[in-house]
Amino acid sequence: MKPEKRHLMLDLMDEEQAARREATFLAGGRILRRRRWRRVALRSFAVAAVLGAVVFSIQKPAPPRVRVIASVPEVPAQPKSLTDEELLALFPETPVALASLENGKKRLIFPRAGDEAKFVTKM
Repeated sequence: MKPEKRHLMLDLMDEEQAARREATFLAGGRILRRRRWRRVALRSFAVAAVLGAVVFSIQKPAPPRVRVIASVPEVPAQPKSLTDEELLALFPETPVALASLENGKKRLIFPRAGDEAKFVTKM
């Protein structure tokens, strides 16, 4: 008898073959599921790592804070005072007078009523 026929007959006569086949399929299925889970987990981890690297590379690092040492503030320069001629030259073609008061101060006098409101603003 040829070996193929012999194997066929043994397969047909074997009563436990179905149980062994079922056990083999179950074990193979478990192995394949485990491999699939590992493959999916590895891909997910790789995608998460790439996304994390992209997020961290996009963020601009904050420039380091430079400590400023405070120094003595500068004294503001005194405004230049005008001479009498320069002050009167500020109002061309307008009648204006410069009067000296008893306490040494000088005051501008506008003879026309609307000129003072037009030229002088109070702070």
